[in-house]
Amino acid sequence: MKRLATILGVATLMLAIVPTTFAASKPTQSIVQIASANGNFKTLLAAVGCADPAVGKALTGTADLTVLAPTDGAFAKLGLNPNNVCTALSKSKLTRILLYHVASGELLSGQVLPAKWSGINTIHTLNGQPVWAIRNGTLFTTSGGTAKILVKEKLFDIMATNGVIHVIDSVLLPRL
Repeated sequence: MKRLATILGVATLMLAIVPTTFAASKPTQSIVQIASANGNFKTLLAAVGCADPAVGKALTGTADLTVLAPTDGAFAKLGLNPNNVCTALSKSKLTRILLYHVASGELLSGQVLPAKWSGINTIHTLNGQPVWAIRNGTLFTTSGGTAKILVKEKLFDIMATNGVIHVIDSVLLPRL
């Protein structure tokens, strides 16, 4: 009987500890801090630095945002890199393109991607033009282009203090 009481006591203690041990920790870095630490977003960060200052302020602020973050490889498909992104595009175009990668609020993958394979979700960007998503992570733009959230690589739902990042393989180009 004493042994049973000991086992029950240990089990109760374990149940009390486990939820706090495995609880998700709160993010400690902003969207820009995560992108800077990663090293695969040098062109994106350079573009943010050359765009309207309001873009950088929003990405480091406290309002929750969802960022569809193109990698350096995504920018390279357009011939852009940290050295030329600021001269290849005007400040106005750069700002519109960057705002096309940002949505207000924290939209996790379950809100970005439709639940059904036949569904289509609309992402309302800060640019004012929508991006459409299908279940496999493919995004469609108003200019007819596509990008893909790197779902297989598990580069989505990256939590920041001011929102969430979903990494994409191409730059989203709105109608300019």
